[in-house]
Amino acid sequence: MALDFAEHSDLTGRLRGLVIMLAGRLTLDQARSTDQLIDRSEFSVALETLANWLGETQAPIPDSIRLDFERLSTRLGNPERVMQPLDLCPAERDAED
Repeated sequence: MALDFAEHSDLTGRLRGLVIMLAGRLTLDQARSTDQLIDRSEFSVALETLANWLGETQAPIPDSIRLDFERLSTRLGNPERVMQPLDLCPAERDAED
């Protein structure tokens, strides 16, 4: 996937944002591993890995974060591999609800 500077920066920021928002649901090692994938520009793998970890623990996910995963996976071309594990995660109400 060829990305220009702006696209690369945007994906880097959005994925790092997900890691930050999911901090309470990830171990420190998982967050570090995801950061390493992002540093290597392995954006699809990073997103799939996050989804798999969340699905394994069936961590509750706010709808806003689930939507972020959906948008990013559609953009990266891997929605089935990302959203299927997240289907195991129950919905959590967003803070503003």
